[in-house]
This record gives sequence, structure tokens and C-alpha cells, in this order.
Amino acid sequence: MYTQYQINRAKNIDLLDYVTQGGYSFFQSAANEYRLKEHDSLVISNNKWKWFSQDIGGDTLDFVTKYEGKGFKEAMEILLGEKGKEKVKEYDSKSKEQEVKEITKLPEKADNYRRLFAYLNKTRKIDPTIIQDMINDGKLYQENQYNNCVFIGKNKDEDVKYCLKVGTNTYKKYKGEIKGSNKAYGIELCVAQESEKVYIYESIIDAMSHATMIKIQGGNYKEHNRISLGCVADMKLEQFLKDHPNIKVIVSCLDNDKAGIEATEKIKDKYTKEGYQIKRILPINKDFNDDLVAAFEKHEKKTMSEVDKDIKEKKESYIPAESRYKRAMER
Repeated sequence: MYTQYQINRAKNIDLLDYVTQGGYSFFQSAANEYRLKEHDSLVISNNKWKWFSQDIGGDTLDFVTKYEGKGFKEAMEILLGEKGKEKVKEYDSKSKEQEVKEITKLPEKADNYRRLFAYLNKTRKIDPTIIQDMINDGKLYQENQYNNCVFIGKNKDEDVKYCLKVGTNTYKKYKGEIKGSNKAYGIELCVAQESEKVYIYESIIDAMSHATMIKIQGGNYKEHNRISLGCVADMKLEQFLKDHPNIKVIVSCLDNDKAGIEATEKIKDKYTKEGYQIKRILPINKDFNDDLVAAFEKHEKKTMSEVDKDIKEKKESYIPAESRYKRAMER
């Protein structure tokens, strides 16, 4: 039988230290936020965890019992070092107070944005006017030191609250939020104050890609609100709905994969109860950038095949000059 003191100690064991010792692979997805590579919808922050796709979470003891499926007694023995394993250190709550809670300094801007346009337009196939609009709105620029794309998220008072860096090197992918970023104020592609509809995406690249597809088809992507959640969690959506009480319809454009589909279902369950109408637009491939790139590749391939066909037809119909002269004489 364990005392409440021992149970509290187990709950307060350092979760990151535990998953490190347990051999789990994880990566930092934001300031003071980590995700398991095997399930990237499982987020660890401030010694708590949340598996968004399964809607479970809790403290370190909950992780061992709920995620790893161990019994209470075995979990206590592991966390308190009673089972022959190396004892895991306790979480230092003071370190939380020392964490950066606001963005103190943004990356320096580059003199030109050539790498940014090359990556977003040539590689990702995003319409250049959409890219330029983001730049003009102060939501995007190129970093001077590493040439990363820097995306900015602001609150309703236009204060910078979120900053995401995306690498422009096609062969070496990089994405990371700077310290102090708050996901509740993620990136907004466009805000339409009169619209009662908001489109939600997992990434800003997806939002820009979908906007490009709408623009190609002759539509106006700025007609409605379009925001990036930065993941499958709904922190950004919650804040956006608070700031825009006129919204009545939520359109999920999350990825066409297990995490995106399950997150859409949870959003539907949660926000339908709050009176919102939920709609879904599902990408053909994993996400809208995959759809956009695939469409361009198909078009380019078709164009080349048409050129080859024209050349072949011209070759088959070609008659040498001497043959044409001979036929004319025969007539």
C-alpha cells in the first residue's frame, strides 16, 4: 500500500527524463513542448502529457499506466526506483518559472527574399501573390542568418505572440518555433471580419497551398478566415473563436491521415455541442500541399507528353521537298 506522499512523488517524476531513460524517441516541437516520434500527436509540456488523437493524458504516473499499460503497483515500483531500475529524477517546478513566456527577440530579416520565394513558389508551388500578401501583412519574411522562412502569429492587438521558422533547403528539412511562442496565437493566412466561416489547417503551408488551388480555379480565398493550428490540437481555434464571436461554421482541412481524421472527429464532437456547424474538406493525398505539388507535376507531365505527341505527329506527316516536287509533277 502506498501513501499519498509516495503517489504524489510518482506523479511528479520528471516525464522527459523518464521517456529518455525508457528509450523513447522524441523531438522538440515548440518552446517547452516535445512530441513522441512514434505518435506525434502525443505532446509533453510542463511535466504533463496529452495524446490528442486518443484524447488521454495526465501526469507521469498516468503515462506509465495509461500509455504503457502497466498496473498501478508496477508503475509505482518503476517510478520510485523499487524495481531495480535507475531512479528517475523528480520534476523541478522552479525551472518552469524560469522559462521564457514571451518572445523577446525575432530573427533578423534578410536583405532579399530570394530563397524564400524559391522554396515556397518553386518547390511548394504556392502562388507568388499569396506569398507577397503574407509579406505585406507582416506575417512572413526571410531570416538573415539561415535563410529560413519566418512566419509570424499575432494577437488581436497586433502583438507578436508566435514565430515559426521553416527551412528553405529542400534536402535538409527544418521546422521549429522560437522560444516564447504561444500556439494559441498561431499563423493566420487571412482574416475576413464579415465571414462567419473559418477554415482550419495543420500547417500554414497547407493553408497557402489550398488558397493557391482556390485562386487557380478563379475563387477568392480571402472571402473566409483561414488559420493554421500548427498541429492537430485546437488551442489556436479556441482563441480565434473567442476573438471572433461571429463565427458559426468551422471547416476542417486537417491532414488525410489517422491523426488528422481523428482530430477532426474530436473537433466535431466538441464544437457541435457549443453550437458550431462543422464541415470537412479532405485532401486527396496526405495534405493540400501534396495535392498542389501533384497537380503541378501532372500538368507538367501532360504538357511534355503533348509536346512529344506534336513532334511525333509532325515527323509522321513530314514529306521531303523532293517527294513533294515529284508528286506535283505527276499531277
